[in-house]
Amino acid sequence: MQVDIRTKLLIVAIFSVLALTYQDPRALAVIFLLNILTLLAFRVSFNIFVSLKNFIFMYFVLMIIQSFFVRSGEPLIKLGGMYLLTTGGILYGLSIILRFLILAGSGLILVDHNAAELLLGLVKLRVPYEIVFMIQVGIRFIPVFIGELQNVFNTIQLRGVDLRKVYKRKVLRVYVSIFSPLLYSVWQKAEKLSILLELRGFRRFPTRSYYRDISMKKSDYVIICLALVITAALVYVCHKILTL
Repeated sequence: MQVDIRTKLLIVAIFSVLALTYQDPRALAVIFLLNILTLLAFRVSFNIFVSLKNFIFMYFVLMIIQSFFVRSGEPLIKLGGMYLLTTGGILYGLSIILRFLILAGSGLILVDHNAAELLLGLVKLRVPYEIVFMIQVGIRFIPVFIGELQNVFNTIQLRGVDLRKVYKRKVLRVYVSIFSPLLYSVWQKAEKLSILLELRGFRRFPTRSYYRDISMKKSDYVIICLALVITAALVYVCHKILTL
């Protein structure tokens, strides 16, 4: 089913706001279940959730760490006067994990759209073009910067330097030598980009043209109305859960 990018942006915004609003793991579990159903409706691959199984140990460590700061609930493991593990800490850590999974699942809704279509959707939503252009530049140059950083590491390794065996007192000097050429390269690219923008008359006219256009169909309006109704029902259900 072909859905307009603006419809998906609205759904992503709804899930993101709900995930950041609620703290209770019961409400977040309901939102996460609805997020999964939405991904199934859009026929999105769940490969990212399969890859997250490698971080299961980190999730348990996160729950334990939260117990040091969250003293609510019953203590499960106690050392003297210090609570090492509490039920409140486990629930708070579970809330953080569910929130992360909801945000990751929301991002998957946009995976079948390219960057150009996403940026055009933002322009159609009346987002200032300067902000859209900065997003476009960031998306475009992130892989370039990653590639240059990898080239710096490869150059250091070819010179026989093993970063894992660097003495602690030399770590700062080594990393300064790593990031100095990278920052200089970033500065050069920013300067060249500003010159190219001036030569091409960036913002010479109040509006710009696009090679392709997007338009919303009747199905998009139906999905938007359905999403708003389900959101209202979800907020009501979460309110009932929290009052139990």
